[in-house]
Amino acid sequence: MNKMPNPMEALHATPRIPLVNLGTPVHRCARLEKEIPNSPKIFIKRDDFLGHLIGGNKVRKLEYVMADVRRKGATAVVTIGSVQSNHARITALVARSCGLGCALVLNGVPPEPPTANYRIENLLGVEIHHVDGREDRTGRMAEVAAGLRARGEIVYMIPLGASDEVGSFGFVNAFEEMTRQEAELGITFDAIVMGSSSGGTQAGLEVGKRLFGRPGLQIVGISPDDPSASIRATISGIMGPMLERLGLRGENDPSRIVVDDRFIGDGYGIPSDASREADALFARTEGVLLDPVYTSKSAAGVLDYCRSGRFSEGQNVLFWHTGGLITLFE
Repeated sequence: MNKMPNPMEALHATPRIPLVNLGTPVHRCARLEKEIPNSPKIFIKRDDFLGHLIGGNKVRKLEYVMADVRRKGATAVVTIGSVQSNHARITALVARSCGLGCALVLNGVPPEPPTANYRIENLLGVEIHHVDGREDRTGRMAEVAAGLRARGEIVYMIPLGASDEVGSFGFVNAFEEMTRQEAELGITFDAIVMGSSSGGTQAGLEVGKRLFGRPGLQIVGISPDDPSASIRATISGIMGPMLERLGLRGENDPSRIVVDDRFIGDGYGIPSDASREADALFARTEGVLLDPVYTSKSAAGVLDYCRSGRFSEGQNVLFWHTGGLITLFE
């Protein structure tokens, strides 16, 4: 009979390559609170401070992905994203810092001249392959990987956002980091809000919630693009093998996963009135910049939840800033 693993030992035994100095700060947004009647205490987790040019949540996931790349002896990585994808740019930076070849499959019209993330990828000299739409990326990635193998490379394919059962352990580790910061601050968070698209960030936090015994903690993902049901299914699919690895069977109930798709507006990367207000309010009160794709819309969700009373006075709410600010310079 197989012995069930000790969950904490299994977490700490999961291979990881340190890529950045973790322990990003948490601070209270006291001036923002004054703009919201009956506001809860609002805190922000500054993953926009992570390295690799404001790497944000993607770097946390790549710490675990790159450990798997090394374990499998890969010499090149391939991943997908939009033409201004934060994930694609950060993967390219990390690959170069690890001495790996890198190819990107990107959808959308390339900016001319190159700007923001796309300019950085060009400076890094990685291979860039273009497709018309999001639905074309995965198939083209397989073709690019086959071409690299024909040239003698050992290829590792990284999914969108590094959001799978490997990369998402970066946010189980982040959850543990957050619990240490709660102890330092002398508080306990009642809710966490973050952008949730490819699902890996929320999957890791959801696994952390179960691993660290926090059933009362609300975790709210704000979708910037896809319907909530689709993202919930993706998150649950990622969580399954992670929970299995940690010996936490029976903890994967999709109905307990909260994703809100009411803040998408007119579509992915298109600012809405609510996201513009969040941009201005966070900048004016706290000196915090938000990106137009993810954090501005998740911040709009925070403001809405506070104003509507879903988050109430006396609660401690953590807004997890996931980075992505290079897109401000498109």
